[in-house]
Amino acid sequence: MLSKVESYIVENKLFAHGNRILVGVSGGRDSIALLFALKKLGYNVSAAHCNFHLRGDESNRDQQFVEAFCNNHSIPLFQTDFQTEEYSKSRHISIEMGARELRYGWFDKLLDSEKFDFIAIAHHLDDVIETFLINMSRGTGLQGLTGIKPKNGRIVRPMLCVSRDEVTDFVSENNLRYVDDSTNFESVYMRNKMRNIIIPSLQEANPTFKKSLLTSIENLNQAYGFNLHYLEMLKKEIVSENEEEIVIDLDKIIKDEFSDYVCFELLKPYGFSPKVCRDILTVAAKKNCQGDQFLSNLGLKAIINRKKFVIKKNNPTFANDNASEEIYTIDGNADMVVKPLALKLSKCAIEDFVLRKEPVVCNIDSDLIEFPFVLRHWKKGDTFIPFGMKGRKKLSDFFIDEKLSIFEKESVWLLTSGNEIVWVVGLRTDNRFRITKNTKRVLTIEVVTKS
Repeated sequence: MLSKVESYIVENKLFAHGNRILVGVSGGRDSIALLFALKKLGYNVSAAHCNFHLRGDESNRDQQFVEAFCNNHSIPLFQTDFQTEEYSKSRHISIEMGARELRYGWFDKLLDSEKFDFIAIAHHLDDVIETFLINMSRGTGLQGLTGIKPKNGRIVRPMLCVSRDEVTDFVSENNLRYVDDSTNFESVYMRNKMRNIIIPSLQEANPTFKKSLLTSIENLNQAYGFNLHYLEMLKKEIVSENEEEIVIDLDKIIKDEFSDYVCFELLKPYGFSPKVCRDILTVAAKKNCQGDQFLSNLGLKAIINRKKFVIKKNNPTFANDNASEEIYTIDGNADMVVKPLALKLSKCAIEDFVLRKEPVVCNIDSDLIEFPFVLRHWKKGDTFIPFGMKGRKKLSDFFIDEKLSIFEKESVWLLTSGNEIVWVVGLRTDNRFRITKNTKRVLTIEVVTKS
């Protein structure tokens, strides 16, 4: 077994002899075998043991056994205690899930605080088979059928190349003692049912079951790799991204033969569920889809805008959210504003005025202004007279003319005076406040951008 594990570590580039490896050790056969094997192979190892206090005296027995084993083999040991039942109950999750969260959370902290490079876990080939069957029974996508990975971030699994029987032989050959978790023999948990009842039955029906299933898992890995490659090619055609938003061309997805699958795979990283993805495609299939809003499980908000699915990275609020009620006042003596956006205000006589035709600059007749100014977001029913026009125009129609998305609309600020819009900031001033031949003093308001 030692040579197989050593070769597997090298082939999969799991770690090197110069790395510091923390080994998760329960005291059971698998973890003791892994700790001993890595130590015998000359790696720099330490052990980490969690006492979950789920089995009374047996849990304390395991802890004492691990302490004695590490002491006898001169292996540094880190250990901690968890009140797992209380934690799981408070989070409304299963005991299994609670123990997992506590264990890996502690591992992460330990890796950082003690400067370890990797945490080694004692999964082997039989664990791969069990995980595959569990995932399949619960319903999963292709990724869930690809087995346990040898390396996932800082988690490494050096024994995925060996079976449970090989581990048992290794332990016997080296006269290694270990402790049994009595719950492993109880078919209460799903994994134990797979291990104690289902897999033995399948093995009895087909003696080559394990070997055949591992071959199938490898084939699924190949298929998943090809699938990722295809999705990356599609992503280049369908997805565009900048600092503020991610834009996905739904029109191209709809035309794909596997539109449901493609949509979910592209949106899954952002927390959109299969059901929401189906709703998105249903809406996008309509001729005049515009403005429908969606929320992901990660709290990301998105809209459909002209057959484009737009995810805003900084999560701006939608229309009618509290942000639309933000109001800021500017008095007549102000020459600088920093919130909600940076504005510079300056007055001059018409004789000294130099015109600047830039979207970020507003030039108006100072004598037509009533202070204080009010800065706010737009609301339904807002109207103004765009510069160069004579009649009023709904702000919502103006936004459509300007081809603004809902996200862009919600980020627009209005500068108002006496309940009238003076400037749609960065876009257009109101014609009523323009500079004319009768203007004597000019007020210039400029959006100050960061250098």
